[in-house]
Amino acid sequence: MSEMTEFPSLPLSDLVSPQDLPVGGNMTNRIHALLRKLIVEVRLLPGRALSEKEIAALLHVSKTPVREAIIRLAEEGFVTVVPQGGTYIAPIDVQRYMEACFIRFKLEEGAVVEAAKRHSLEDIARLKTSLAQQRAAAEGEQFTDFFLLDEEFHRTIFAAARLPGAWSVVNQAKGEMDRMRHLKRVFAVRRTEKVIEEHENIVAAIESGDVDRAREAVQSHLGSLESKILELSKNPKIWTYIEQINTRVIKKRVSRGSQLPA
Repeated sequence: MSEMTEFPSLPLSDLVSPQDLPVGGNMTNRIHALLRKLIVEVRLLPGRALSEKEIAALLHVSKTPVREAIIRLAEEGFVTVVPQGGTYIAPIDVQRYMEACFIRFKLEEGAVVEAAKRHSLEDIARLKTSLAQQRAAAEGEQFTDFFLLDEEFHRTIFAAARLPGAWSVVNQAKGEMDRMRHLKRVFAVRRTEKVIEEHENIVAAIESGDVDRAREAVQSHLGSLESKILELSKNPKIWTYIEQINTRVIKKRVSRGSQLPA
């Protein structure tokens, strides 16, 4: 087995502080957003224990919003809560990744069709502004910014379709997709120029009102389950990392004498 790529396991005090909390929203939402970001960016590593008490102390808040944020993370599959055994960052789950891809493919295909029928001039303007921002981020090699702009682009498609609630469903389901996408960036598996080109095709199809063209454009962009498996198979470093980190998680749990959840 090849040498494992190591991600630094930093002290929680280096990752969590009041200054790191996103601005706006109630405290539970802000804490959830912060922890989710740290997990997606593989800064909170799979298998790591999370302490409500420690997080609350670092953020200067009560344990209640921290507990509520962790419950949401568990519902999204990001953490595993072991009764009387603690809370841990969940292993990277390829099956959950594929299921998230399926949900997103189906819902976004429908959203693009509706956007082609129902968009406004303001929607098209917002999409084109997003494209310009994506190009600037790609040219500046600001890949974290590009990721966030990509997210906003797809959210705007659902808004143009008058289906913002459907984006909320996608956003909750695609957590493992986000973690996998970050791993691809870490291992320099990037296709930013191609992504921008595909985004341009989607916007042109929506603006034209051509439903079939819009459907084809988003299918070409998102791919299929088979294409996602093939993409991962072409990048053995990612597969190796996933296998090794998940094996390490299991060994760590067994050494603690904790019973693994079924």
